[in-house]
Amino acid sequence: MTTRPMTTGPMTTGPAPPRGRATVAAAGRLAVPAAGTLAGGTVLLLADALGGVVKVPGDVVTYMALTGLLLACAGLPPVLWQARRMPAHGATAVAGALACLAIALAGSVPAVPVFATGVMLAGLLAAPLLAVPRAQAVRAPGAPAWCQAAALAGAAVAAWLATAHSAEPGTALLFAGLPAALLALASIAVPYTVPAPPARPVARLRDVAGGDVRAALPAYLAAGWVVGASLMGGLHLLLFRWNLVGEQPVRHLAWALPPAVVLVVLGRRTAEAARTLPWLLLAGAAAPVLMATAPGPVLLAAGFTVAAAAACLAVAALDTAVLRPLPYERHLPAAGLTAVAAVAGGLAGYGCVTALRGMLAEGSALTLTAVPPILAALAALRVRGREARRPPPFLEVRALVVPRGPVRLRRIHLRVEAGEIVALTGPGARVLLAALAGRVPSRGKVLLGGADLASPAARRRTGRGLCHLAGPDPGVPDALPIAEGLAGRARAMGAVRPEDAARSVLEVFPALRGRGADLAGTLDAPERSLLSLAEALLARPGLLLVDGIADGPCAGAAHAVLRRLAATGTAVVLAGPAGPGTRALASRVCAVGHDRVTELPDPAPAEARRPSPAASSTGGPAL
Repeated sequence: MTTRPMTTGPMTTGPAPPRGRATVAAAGRLAVPAAGTLAGGTVLLLADALGGVVKVPGDVVTYMALTGLLLACAGLPPVLWQARRMPAHGATAVAGALACLAIALAGSVPAVPVFATGVMLAGLLAAPLLAVPRAQAVRAPGAPAWCQAAALAGAAVAAWLATAHSAEPGTALLFAGLPAALLALASIAVPYTVPAPPARPVARLRDVAGGDVRAALPAYLAAGWVVGASLMGGLHLLLFRWNLVGEQPVRHLAWALPPAVVLVVLGRRTAEAARTLPWLLLAGAAAPVLMATAPGPVLLAAGFTVAAAAACLAVAALDTAVLRPLPYERHLPAAGLTAVAAVAGGLAGYGCVTALRGMLAEGSALTLTAVPPILAALAALRVRGREARRPPPFLEVRALVVPRGPVRLRRIHLRVEAGEIVALTGPGARVLLAALAGRVPSRGKVLLGGADLASPAARRRTGRGLCHLAGPDPGVPDALPIAEGLAGRARAMGAVRPEDAARSVLEVFPALRGRGADLAGTLDAPERSLLSLAEALLARPGLLLVDGIADGPCAGAAHAVLRRLAATGTAVVLAGPAGPGTRALASRVCAVGHDRVTELPDPAPAEARRPSPAASSTGGPAL
């Protein structure tokens, strides 16, 4: 029996979507994490007030909410099992909406059985919210930080609701649960623009519980610890040191969380580098010390801002460094395992600060909770990220900008290894190819083998063997015989016997054999494309750019040549529609939008997706 892979909603395999539609899709993916923290955070922050309504101590309500969180962790294995059989994006939205409705139900009926049932049911249904949004976010640059910012924004709204309706906690749960349910449910209608994943099932938890994921678990624990210890300990300190009662401690939290959201958004680029992780954990460790030594409640509330922002950015940095390099099918289980670690850290931090308060003064107890994040910051030095683990790529495009033309590109990044074949599709694919070839003005860094490719002019790039653009228009003039034109190009490149070189490359293509005396202008479009590839064989470039000639009547001959060039270490970048032939040829397929390059999951077998064994070469003869 076969199993279906995890999918994520309506998907396409064509070009990247328009910028406006992509923005709407990204906003839709942020709705679910925001909805979850909005509903769950309202319950935790109104625990004492809800206890008065339900007629149980406030601590009991807190324990109910934390038990619901544990049930969400326990529900992750069934989520992974179910993700093999149904779309995870839609299932997460529905489960999140039902969980938020359960919270609303818990607040609508002031009875212990109804309240306890609603909270526990919400915890069980919230299991996908711990993993699926993060598993989806790691596939796009910068998205992990936006996901954390959305969750933090939901918590900020929960704090404001808890402040405004502290006298009517049931109403607050209704106001939190119903909009959160609508928010989660509305994400189903958002066009999710990541293409269909490989035809492989979601991996199991035991398959991801080693390597970098295991090394990163202490850092995830520390990020959760910072939230659990600092936020809950800080609220308690406001109550007992500064005599703030009722909704006043939560009001300080409500004022502190929006700046934390802003810090996460502004600092999202720091989360793209694993080297910032120890510093983020140290910032989280400084938060409880700031709270314990604050001379007033306002500065103490600033500790909330530091703790929340540092923890969220640390999780985003961990997701980027640890989860993103994993194969597609391991994203969801790895996100689930690390979410459990973060939840466990939060519960441990909350329990530790509670236990220490029975033995030490409030400030001393909170200060001691800074020790575990400091130790975790030292352990986080082992989390080096994908960039630190692999050598520099043969071709690296950094923040490339094409300011004019039919499609304008903004801050495009791309990495291609030597001997790798990468296919580009989407509205910006041909513009990016033209920029790499020097045909259109551009700004940014284009490094080839560590050298700046942008400095030589386009004609000098080809003459020096740096790169070659093969397209529908070959360089041989139409009025020249094919062999004579190729011999002239071989002579210009320093060939000792240019006529022999021209004949040898023509022999590679069955459609061009015996036609050396024909004029180049007599060739039809597919044959002209092959002549352009023949010129590439003569050029022996380190980087071969292929514009729209990988598919068509002569695709077999073209693919054979491209594989031979890649086998010698030439990096090959194709631009055009990502048809089945191109997908079978390329090791990666990427969609080029206006401001990003998104790698598309490739359904080809794993063996066809590996770079050439000669990937360490920097170019060489193609024949």
